[in-house]
Amino acid sequence: MSTPVTVHHDKSNVLCNVDVAQPIEKIIKTLCIEQFNIQEPAALYALRLLDTDELITDENLRRKIKENERLKLVSSPLIEAAEICEKLGSNDDRVLKLATFSLQKYIKEVEFADEFLKRNGLKSLIDIINNSSGNTLAYALTSMQNLMEHDHGWEDLGFDFINKVINILVKQTLVNICRPATAIIIKLATADKNSTTSAIKTYGFDVLHDAMIKQPNFFSTLVQRLSSADYVLCSNSLCLINALMRHVTDHHWESFMDMMIKLKVRKAVALLMNGVHGDELSKHLLEFQSLFVRQAYRWKRTQVSLHIPSHKAMLEELWTKANLPEEGGKWRKIGFATEAPKWEIQRVGYLGLENMHGFMKKDIDDYQKTILEQHNRPAERRCPFAKTSIEVTELLCDYWDVSTGYTTSTSFQPLLLAFEKIHYITVKSFFRLWNEMEATVDDFPKVSALVRSQLKFALRDEATKQLYEFEKDMLEVEYKVIRDRQLKELELGDDLLSKTPVRNLRSRLYTESYEFVKNQRIKCLLIGDWFQITTTTNVPLNSTTNLGKKTLINKKWRFYRLSPNLKFLHYSDFLEKTFIRDGIEDLPERIDLSLVTDIMTGPSLQIASTIGSPPKAISKHLSTNIIITNNNLSQDLTFSLMSGPDTVLTEFIARDYTQYSEWTDGLNMLFDKNINSKDTAEYIHILTEIGVKVKLLDLSGEKVEIPQNIEVPNKLPIIGTGGSGFYYDDPFS
Repeated sequence: MSTPVTVHHDKSNVLCNVDVAQPIEKIIKTLCIEQFNIQEPAALYALRLLDTDELITDENLRRKIKENERLKLVSSPLIEAAEICEKLGSNDDRVLKLATFSLQKYIKEVEFADEFLKRNGLKSLIDIINNSSGNTLAYALTSMQNLMEHDHGWEDLGFDFINKVINILVKQTLVNICRPATAIIIKLATADKNSTTSAIKTYGFDVLHDAMIKQPNFFSTLVQRLSSADYVLCSNSLCLINALMRHVTDHHWESFMDMMIKLKVRKAVALLMNGVHGDELSKHLLEFQSLFVRQAYRWKRTQVSLHIPSHKAMLEELWTKANLPEEGGKWRKIGFATEAPKWEIQRVGYLGLENMHGFMKKDIDDYQKTILEQHNRPAERRCPFAKTSIEVTELLCDYWDVSTGYTTSTSFQPLLLAFEKIHYITVKSFFRLWNEMEATVDDFPKVSALVRSQLKFALRDEATKQLYEFEKDMLEVEYKVIRDRQLKELELGDDLLSKTPVRNLRSRLYTESYEFVKNQRIKCLLIGDWFQITTTTNVPLNSTTNLGKKTLINKKWRFYRLSPNLKFLHYSDFLEKTFIRDGIEDLPERIDLSLVTDIMTGPSLQIASTIGSPPKAISKHLSTNIIITNNNLSQDLTFSLMSGPDTVLTEFIARDYTQYSEWTDGLNMLFDKNINSKDTAEYIHILTEIGVKVKLLDLSGEKVEIPQNIEVPNKLPIIGTGGSGFYYDDPFS
């Protein structure tokens, strides 16, 4: 098990054999005594990789020490922590700045962090955050951010500290200060009792709420920074908004969402979607989009109640602004079928009421004109405003998956974030088509089907479509053009698919399809699979001019398998593919999935030997080594499990897109995150549509309608011409 390596210490270096089967403490002790004649205890020393400065531990010993690797013998985390803690108490600004600068790097290591916490270093770090400024403050905040990537040590940060960081986030303008301050608040927001990604569960929205309210500009500052020229600050700000939306508690949900509406957060995010953005920001934009769908779903499921003052006030204003006489009832006059509007609007809940009220508020004169025009028509020719508004809300909910609360879209939908404006335009389109069709009350489903068809057409290429283009398609395209297009699109059963029972069926089947695909993807992880490892190795050459050059070797394979309890990812490395028994006995190495905070896709980390290194270390490694790539492997098939923004737990290079899709989506679904693959989203959609069609196979007659009301005859029909009928009898009576 001995591996030849070069070990540096002070100004000397030796070539020696290291037995990687031994504990790291014993290896260090042997090096101290036999190679460098050091008599001090081995606990005072540590081994690090010379190139990346990564600490060698018992956990990574076999993976990190390769043949002819270069190591260095340095002070142990115990000594480093003691020295830095001493310097953090200095009154010399220069000493303090250097100490906090070094702390940023070392505190990422759990061994250092443990020693740092034992020496009450956290209190010193908080004192520096409270009293420093400039780069020292930036380094201290980044150190705190990195400490919070560990699953212990920051359980008891007090309200004063939280209030201070929020104050810094609002008052400071330097991006190197605002970035880590925002990241700290993100960690605090997500560390609540319901968290699935944080081992610490003592914070959350309720704990942050009082501190956020104390800073009246906190939310507006976050929204303003969505337009920041600094990419990381913009991305962090959106990530924090998402975290607050995801973890807001029921007690504060309504007031928080009202604040988000007043600050026009959706408009700011939609503008970001139209700009240039990288993978990290794109991920946060898609998450915001998904969170808005959940938010709209919750509004849709919130029942309208006359006992809630805001609900009652909105309904009353719809009537008073219509400016009609109250004699003979009022609610039917603005388009309800009865005089009990709250029961009719329950189909779309508070979301429908908000949209209806928003239509009125956008242009009160136009609202009055619309209501009066319909009121003056014969009853059979009226297009009922309230019913139309409810129907349009339902159409939009169906199109954007709001009816299910889940979205699998992997593309931007900026018009979704302008839901109220799209509703307004679509209602106007409904009235226009009603008039041009010269429709009657019985034609309401036909007009709805026509609007649905045009809506689908107008929202094509939604990721790049502007609102004025949508408005033009809905309000200016001729009726004949819309009708001709609908006739081309119609297939047998299309009328059925617009019925309420079928919409409910589709919602249920969509949820079932999503769960089916989730179980299938996770099953792939439980079965396990092979992934190729790309490595680099130092080979000493006889010629001194070639000393230290890299020889490229691509020979190893790694087998991953998810544990039955879904908590660990087990793996082991092999020279070649071989038979792996069921279970995890053949896979001694494992990754604790509770440490995973993100799944990064793309080729940016495509070097196996840098796994676990922070981005700076990775950049250094890339600058001094040759990147090995297999021409048969696409860099688009690379993905990594991250523990915080700076640490790679492991990296995968999939052999093909099928394996890439199965594992990335399986891991995302395991963590209840957005799926990454368009193919998987399409697969769920196809399963849903097939399920709907199978359920409707028994309704395949020509233009069969789903009956809304079944009439039961008062007496049995008479059969035959001679007056002789027949009767039904129960032979067992």
